[in-house]
Amino acid sequence: MTSILRANGGAAFARFALAGLIGISIVAPVGAQKKTPEFTRQGLLITPFAPRGTADFGFGRKAADEVRGRVAKLSNKREVDVISGGDIGWQLTRAGMPEDTLLDEATIRTLGRLMRADEYVLGSVERAPNRVRITGRLVLMRDRRLSEPLPSTTAVDLGQAADQFGRAVAAARSELVSQRRCENALRDMQPDRALQFAREAVAAYPPGVLAHVCLTWALRATGAAATEVLTAAKEVLAGDSLNPHGLEGAAVALDSLHRRDESATYWVRLAETDTADLELTQRVVLAMVFGGSSRRAEPLIVRAADAHPDSLGLRRLAWRVTYENRHWTAAIKQGEALMASDSGTTKDSVFTLRLASAYRANGNTYKAIALAARGIVAFPGDQKLYTLYTQFVKSEADSVVPRGIALFPRSAELLAMQAKDLRARGQLAEALAASRQALAVDSTLDRGELMIAQGEIELGRPDSALSALRRAVVRGEDTALVAQFALGRGNALLKAANGTKSRDDFQLAMRFLALSDTLRRTPQSAFLLGVAAYSITQSALSDAPKMTEKTQSCELSHLGAETLPVARAGLEAGQEVSPEAAKQFLDYLGQLEPYVQRQIDAFCPKS
Repeated sequence: MTSILRANGGAAFARFALAGLIGISIVAPVGAQKKTPEFTRQGLLITPFAPRGTADFGFGRKAADEVRGRVAKLSNKREVDVISGGDIGWQLTRAGMPEDTLLDEATIRTLGRLMRADEYVLGSVERAPNRVRITGRLVLMRDRRLSEPLPSTTAVDLGQAADQFGRAVAAARSELVSQRRCENALRDMQPDRALQFAREAVAAYPPGVLAHVCLTWALRATGAAATEVLTAAKEVLAGDSLNPHGLEGAAVALDSLHRRDESATYWVRLAETDTADLELTQRVVLAMVFGGSSRRAEPLIVRAADAHPDSLGLRRLAWRVTYENRHWTAAIKQGEALMASDSGTTKDSVFTLRLASAYRANGNTYKAIALAARGIVAFPGDQKLYTLYTQFVKSEADSVVPRGIALFPRSAELLAMQAKDLRARGQLAEALAASRQALAVDSTLDRGELMIAQGEIELGRPDSALSALRRAVVRGEDTALVAQFALGRGNALLKAANGTKSRDDFQLAMRFLALSDTLRRTPQSAFLLGVAAYSITQSALSDAPKMTEKTQSCELSHLGAETLPVARAGLEAGQEVSPEAAKQFLDYLGQLEPYVQRQIDAFCPKS
């Protein structure tokens, strides 16, 4: 009758399964004469054991039959329904599998759901001369992580070993009533009652892992001290070192105690209990990050994200952890992978800012600036992103040219840019050297000689600057640019000479102005050349009579004679620049002109 009901899934077994799976007590209707039991009868499934060291699957089935029989005799049939071997065989046959089939846990759980089981035993049997050893664990159908390791038994024959193992199963089950009460109380938000039931479960079966698991939960729910929770969790792990609930309880307690390294070890062990559970992996990593152990979490999340590239959740978490750990190479790898797979990153200015920062910190300057530039276009109102872009650009000012020269040492343009940068920093000699190097690399470099002329001027070498300007003309530089440069420099020198009243200074100014006027005459160049020549004429003719040596007087007289016509021509050509000043200068030249020949005759002996 039982097998028929199980096969057909009758109403009685439907009620049985509901009560067993969600732990709801069935309450009798008001006015009923009899109260229903607190819990429905629990179905216990014992499938063929796995043979160790042999392929004798029949022996594994026989061992399970022996244990099943012992457990059935030791159990209260009103509380436990040990599913018969016949029912199991019928279901296996119905599924096209021999009764001696070795079932994996996934298949056992499927069979358990089909047969309305609440618990199942995973067992193995090993046969050796004069010895049989049985090992296993009791697992709850509602959560495969809730399992009770059973003491292994060894005897001279299968019957004795099965008897001992059956007693171990029955003893372990003695904790389950109180353990279920503990879980139900927690579900009903009654943590104090849950704690009471958990202690009863521990008392019923002191080594009970399941009892200590619920004790750990109840202690956490009642807000017990972290040290108490840790002690309970370690009791769980003493019975089952891989128990996920014990590992989590210990990790949480250690986090509360700020024992970060120890906590991280337990979190990692928890994740390793089921690497296929991606939700568990994410939960563990987040707990480690919040607990201050993100560096310990990094290998775990990176490995998971790389193993499951389609999981955006894992990839996002891997990006977050590697970025926060400042492991830039790893962060860039995760960020780029996330950018390639998650279209949402294009709408996230924070992601753009962080990835650009990672590029920059890792020395990938080009990518950093490029991404930041794209970011300010995509997010024009983001102040932080624009600030970051500005920082990148400014920081590159001092490094981009030297890096470019290191990459392209024969680039005249980069060398010229370096000369400009050095000049801006006041390194004038180095700037001039860079300019010369640039021109040596490319003699056709635009304005190359003008750069050298500028450098010579800044170093106080005007004659060398003038030579550079003349070379510029020979090299085919734009004469208008050369003339403008010479004019500007000549004008500055003329102003300085007006202050010093030094004839040498006037002559230096005149050389620059003469070059400018020769290359491209303008009223201004002509006028300034005329003024410079006039100043030299006046100075020479005035100083000639004062010389102690006639040869010196003669030289000055000739100098005055040579510059006077230059002054007249320049002032006449440029008088529109300053008509009144030009007229005064020309009038004075007219007065000086008769004295020029007289001085020459007086100071210069005739040959």
